Amino acid sequence: MDALEERVFANGWRSATLDGDARGALRGLVTETGAPALSAYVMDSDLADVEALTPAGVSWHAYLHERTAIEYGAPPMEQPLDEVVRRALSWSAEAHLTSSESAIGAAFDAQNVFVEDTLEKLLNALGITPAPSGGSQEGQPAAVPARIVDRRPEVTA
Repeated sequence: MDALEERVFANGWRSATLDGDARGALRGLVTETGAPALSAYVMDSDLADVEALTPAGVSWHAYLHERTAIEYGAPPMEQPLDEVVRRALSWSAEAHLTSSESAIGAAFDAQNVFVEDTLEKLLNALGITPAPSGGSQEGQPAAVPARIVDRRPEVTA
């Protein structure tokens, strides 16, 4: 699957916008890199189906703009929001990120016009922040089919 766009974040985190459904890619990426990863399937800028996983098996799943997801026919969430926030905090800690419980909760509750803005808010709340050198690129397409965020481990020779 080809990347439509790639972005660089602080601390070695990167994202790739993919064309199509990347189901199964999250587990494969975590297995391949040995590092935590997050995947968001964005539907028409209206909602995002977000999953995260670490090599130790810490995982969570949530919808951004949950009411819209339910209107689109998505199944109800398996865990209550407070459990998802708790798991997201654990995921962030295992990823060596600095996160905020209140900011994560606020991101899950946010209702922006474009879900991409809510996703950025969630990434920041988890501790995935823009690269200091301006590695984030402007001009993101209005409808992002899928986004994978991962941190590749440093390679030493």
